[in-house]
Parts: sequence; C-alpha cells; structure tokens
Amino acid sequence: MKNNNRIVIVDALRGLALLLIVFIHYIEHFELFARPEVRWFFSEATDGKVFESIIFLVGGKAYSIFALMFGFSFFIQLNRSEQRGVDFRGKFAWRLTILLIMGFFHSLIYKGDILHIYAIMGFLLIPLYSLKIKHLIIVGSLFLLQVPSIIQIIQAFTNPNYSFNPTFGWGFWGEIDTLYSTGSFWDVVKFNFWQGRTSVWGWTFYTGRYLQLFGLFIAGVVIGKSRFFENLDQHKGLIKKVLIISPLVVAVLLTSRKMVFGADLSELQKQMTGGLLHMWSNIAFTLFYVSGLISLHMKFKSSRLINSLAVYGKMSLSNYVFQAVFGVIFFYNFGFGMYKYMGSTWSLIMGILFFILQVEISKYWISRYYYGPLEWLWRAITMFDFTIKLKRLERLSMSTPLIKINKRA
Repeated sequence: MKNNNRIVIVDALRGLALLLIVFIHYIEHFELFARPEVRWFFSEATDGKVFESIIFLVGGKAYSIFALMFGFSFFIQLNRSEQRGVDFRGKFAWRLTILLIMGFFHSLIYKGDILHIYAIMGFLLIPLYSLKIKHLIIVGSLFLLQVPSIIQIIQAFTNPNYSFNPTFGWGFWGEIDTLYSTGSFWDVVKFNFWQGRTSVWGWTFYTGRYLQLFGLFIAGVVIGKSRFFENLDQHKGLIKKVLIISPLVVAVLLTSRKMVFGADLSELQKQMTGGLLHMWSNIAFTLFYVSGLISLHMKFKSSRLINSLAVYGKMSLSNYVFQAVFGVIFFYNFGFGMYKYMGSTWSLIMGILFFILQVEISKYWISRYYYGPLEWLWRAITMFDFTIKLKRLERLSMSTPLIKINKRA
C-alpha cells in the first residue's frame, strides 16, 4: 500500500506542476507578448490584474515542482535497478540523451521548452547519486542559496566600477514578438533553432535559474533517499510546519524585496538583490504548494482532485509537449493567430478548459494503455525494446482511482 500511495502523490505533484504550467503558458501566449488587437468583454485593466496574479502565483513555482520530481525520479530509477544488482547510471545517461533530443525538437516549435535544459543539467546528478544525505543537503543548499549570485551582489555593493552585462542570447529578445506574430512556421523553427535557444540558455544562466533547478534536483534525490513519500504518516508534523511557515517566509522575503526597491540603491544593486530574494521566495512558495497537496492527499486519499491530477501527471511528458504544440498553433501567426483576440483573462479560461480536456483524455488513455504515448516511446528507446507492452489486455473503468490502476498494472 505504501508504494502505491507514494506513486499517487508523486504523479499528483507532477499533475499540479503541469496545471500551473498550463496557466502561465496560456496567459503568456507561449512567450508571444504582443498585445491583443481586439478585447471582448474583459478590459485591459482586468487582463493586467489577471496576468500579474498568475505570474505571482505560478511564475517560477511550476518548474520548481517538476525539478523536485525530476530529482526524485532519478533516485527511484537508480535505486530500483541497484536493488536488482544493476548499475543504471549508464542507462540513465542514455535516457537523458533521448530526453535532450525530444526536448530539442520540441524547442523548435516552442522556444520555452524545459525538457532539454533538464536533460543537460540531469547529467550532473549522476556522479552525486552515491553521496550521503547529509552531503547532498550541503551541496543542494549551496545551489539553492545561489552562492554565485550572492558573490555578484557583494561585488555590486563593494566595487563602484562593477557592472553586469548579459550578452549571450540577450539581444534576441526584441525580435521574438514580431517574428511569432508575423512569421511562418518555418520562420519560427529557424529562429528557435539558434536565436530562441541561446535566448533561453542566456536567461537561464543570467537569472540564476540553473542554480535553483539543480538545487531542487538534489532536493528531490534527498526526498527519495529519505523514503519521505513512503512514510508520509511519520512526517505529518514536518508537513504541517512547512505548510504554515512557508507562506510566512514568502511574505518576509517579498516585503524585503519591496524595501530593497524603495531604498536608495543603484539600479544594479536593486535588480540583483531583488532578483535573489524573488528566487528564494519562489522556493518557499513551491514548498507551500507541495506540502499543501500532500496534506490534501493524506486527508482525502481517494479524492477526485488528487486522482485527476495523478492521472494527468502520469502522462506529464505527453501532456506537456502536446499542450505546448497546440498552444503555439492556437496563438501564433502561422496557426490561428488568436493572440490578436484573447487577452490574459480569456487565455486563462482557455487554459483551464484545455486542462480539463487533457485530464479527460488522460483518463481515457490510461484506462486502455499502461503508458502515455511519449512515455512509452521514451521507455522503449531507453531499453532498446519496442515490444514493451503498451495496450492493456483489460480495459479499466475511467472512474477507477489511480491507486487501483497502479495495483493492476
């Protein structure tokens, strides 16, 4: 029973992350920020409030939850193979290579793809697998504290001649809206092949996002090694404390950030210090979401919400790719060009409807197949075995809780 409970909450957390990603992707029109030409019913002011609210609630949190689960999955795969006397590290490196290729092709359509970045950074996890928990906590904490960013801030305050000039990929941001709102499919692909890639890589580096992601990867490994999800009942007190304390930490950090921007400091000092406080607040916010969903799962183990998120998360790779492909076609010029007609409010409504549709498709698919289509392909290529069973011999009821589906898989 413990093992199945662990699987359900992990899948549900992936589903929550993907739901949040849908929200932010849709209000951003998949990184096409040109203003709509027509507004139906909702005013520009309302759209602005919706946009700011979703950015505040979701920005930097969704991918953080995914990063935690990525590190956890890394540990689970290596640990299970180790228990069978198999060293899975080489196979995992191959698995990351496949993910990198998938992510690269996905990034040609949607510039903001995160899969290839996770794959590249995932290789750094392999040599850390054998470290003890206490050593992983130290290493992960240094990444989450963003030591390089702290050093830069110290330089900004102590050296009057210090300057920070991001160059790699930074100059392409001004071209994005024009190209996506006027270009053809091939224009988008050609731009994303290099300019789009370097702009994302540069942003990930200069903002310190890579430090945060890798720190969360390591935190996911620590969660796995400590058998946290297998023994949730033993951690009720910790989960409750995190649920209460994390929003207080967010409030303190964001208040401090506001004070920084109101202080008599240089623009560089404000941006660097405020950016670091914002990244730390995102981590605390992420812990609030994670502890909140775990608390709901522990109290309502068979709830429709948890089951829906778990089914959705069970096909997270397929759902992530398909929602982006559809969204790009829906909003960009080469497709339906709906960015012209949908502000943030309508786009959020559209995102919610698309999420509901994907959940229902996921339930239908999982009742008939063991894996999502891309999940199966990833597994088959990793194992060099295309005979891996995909279709279930017995169709399961679409209302069957995922915990029972896992038992019968």
